[in-house]
Amino acid sequence: MYKVRFVNPQKQYADHRDELLGAMDEVLKRGALVTPKDLAVFEEKFAELCEARYGIATNSGTSALDIALQAAGVGPGDEVITVAHTFIASISTICMTGAKAVLVDVGRDFNMDASKIEEAISPQTKAIMPVHFNGRLCDMEAVMEIAKRKGLIVIEDAAQALGATMKMADGTVKKAGTFGLVGCFSLYWAKALGGPGTAGIAVTDDAEVARKLRLMRYNGEDREDRHFYYHAHNFLLDNIKAAFLLVKMKYFPEWLRRRKEIAEMYRKGLENVKGVKQLPHFDDDRRSDIYNNYVILVERRDELKKYLDDNQSAETLVQYATPNYEEPVMKETKGKLWRFGNLNATSLPVTEEICKDVISLPMYPELTNEQVDYVIETIKNFYK
Repeated sequence: MYKVRFVNPQKQYADHRDELLGAMDEVLKRGALVTPKDLAVFEEKFAELCEARYGIATNSGTSALDIALQAAGVGPGDEVITVAHTFIASISTICMTGAKAVLVDVGRDFNMDASKIEEAISPQTKAIMPVHFNGRLCDMEAVMEIAKRKGLIVIEDAAQALGATMKMADGTVKKAGTFGLVGCFSLYWAKALGGPGTAGIAVTDDAEVARKLRLMRYNGEDREDRHFYYHAHNFLLDNIKAAFLLVKMKYFPEWLRRRKEIAEMYRKGLENVKGVKQLPHFDDDRRSDIYNNYVILVERRDELKKYLDDNQSAETLVQYATPNYEEPVMKETKGKLWRFGNLNATSLPVTEEICKDVISLPMYPELTNEQVDYVIETIKNFYK
């Protein structure tokens, strides 16, 4: 057993066990396992948290992306600009609509490099899918300016960014998922707000899009008139998970504060360590990050991970060691289902550098200060 685990859902469950079990027991006693009460309340409160008008919960973040693309009318013959440094669902959901994913590079903050977008636009471009990675927003001011000027739809993959914000030029502060037409979140158990397994949700301010999303997540059926309007999958979130998430939402602001405290401890402890090339703290006071993951770039990454593993010190994660476009499914479908944003490109240089050096450290609100200090000292000892 590692001295410091990468995630520790058992601790969070133990801290709130009675409340979580009570909420789920109440659902089971009512026999209301699928819609409407708990799901509807959760969707309403989640939309309020994001400062959006509508929330439509699904069984995963991937499903939220799937129905968002469909509701936006993305399909065969279209192109959607996104990134390669992401979980492959960002790309796969585009490809599964029959559209083509167009991959652009990321910046040093792991997020879409907005300066690469315009060269990727073609007559077939219909949408941009920025991916807010590790709890930090893309430069949405730049993304939205391009989208508005070019007449493109924006669908946010905000799977890792619930609670992250950006201050706009007009002084307003906007939250992840509320810049574009639809924002999609993962509520996978290891996320900053996670359910008992897999879960997801989409938010939007557009009433007609919300209606489409709601129908598409449940076999295309309008549950009021009992007619079917789309051929669709069953992506519904059940009431038990909704009740579980409602309990956790009460503690979410407190958990975000704790994540930021831990991130600051890591920054102070690691910022002058020779061998640590980059910490996830960036000079841009417009953005407030939530540190869904604490991801650093290091020299001799594989040796460091082996050292931590061999000594059962701190459990870490390498996400991702291989650029997505090198995966077998991507090699087989190049040119058919995806292309590089720059037609002359054969790789994405920043994406490849990140894949070579990236490692994620333990990050969750139940970490103690002593555990964080231990992780820091162990990394220091390795580089000594």
